[in-house]
Amino acid sequence: MLKYQASFLMGLERSLEYRFEFFINIISTFFPIIIQVFLWFAIYSGTGQGQMYGYSLPQMLAYVAIAGAVGKFVVTGIEYMVNEDIHSGGLAVFLVKPVKYVRFRIFQVMGEKFTSSITMLIFTAAVIAVLRISVGFEINFWNILSFIIALLLAAFLNFYIFFLVSISAFWLTEVGRFFHALQVIIMVISGGVFPISVFGEGYVAVSRYFPFQYTTYFPIGVLTGAVNTTEIYTGIFLQIVWIIILWLVSNVLWRVGLKRYVAVGG
Repeated sequence: MLKYQASFLMGLERSLEYRFEFFINIISTFFPIIIQVFLWFAIYSGTGQGQMYGYSLPQMLAYVAIAGAVGKFVVTGIEYMVNEDIHSGGLAVFLVKPVKYVRFRIFQVMGEKFTSSITMLIFTAAVIAVLRISVGFEINFWNILSFIIALLLAAFLNFYIFFLVSISAFWLTEVGRFFHALQVIIMVISGGVFPISVFGEGYVAVSRYFPFQYTTYFPIGVLTGAVNTTEIYTGIFLQIVWIIILWLVSNVLWRVGLKRYVAVGG
């Protein structure tokens, strides 16, 4: 495990190397949240309804605020790492050494996300405290514990979703813009901007058969209390099932891609 520990520390050092970029990423999270808070305040006040799309005003404000933090936590950027390794020839270095490429990258991502994750957890706690004082938002210990479990599984699930996408680099030459477009689409359909219940009951019913809502919408629903106990157990079970499925599929495609890989650099 020493080589993977080194990978974790390498990722941690990399996250602390560019402090200005780190703070800019944190600040950039706040602006969409502030805009949405004012927007939902206006919507609830204008309609005079106590609940919309299955959320009360405190729950909706908590959702949009926490969504920014959760989004930063689950996004790994693995697709850009894999793309760079494949197209630059850097992947060849891993193929001739006694190290598992995917495991090595997982530990590196964990190291890179360590400081930002702590920051986002502090931010989430601060948001909950402010909402509790300002709009009476309540949360219990069971929701917090379930949220932590669901959030960790969501990070692994999102990792394998984008790792699976990144394997397309074996067949495509330029995939950077494709990754960016796909990232935006998945962020919206997974509930990273607003609850997917906004799209209607039909979409919510269909989305249960896909892994995307379990990366963002489900963990936030657990924390805000929009998901009951039975749905929490079911959701966590489905997260694990999807992680296993995507892990198996990505392993198969990875081996197929390696057969056509040709190192031309590195």
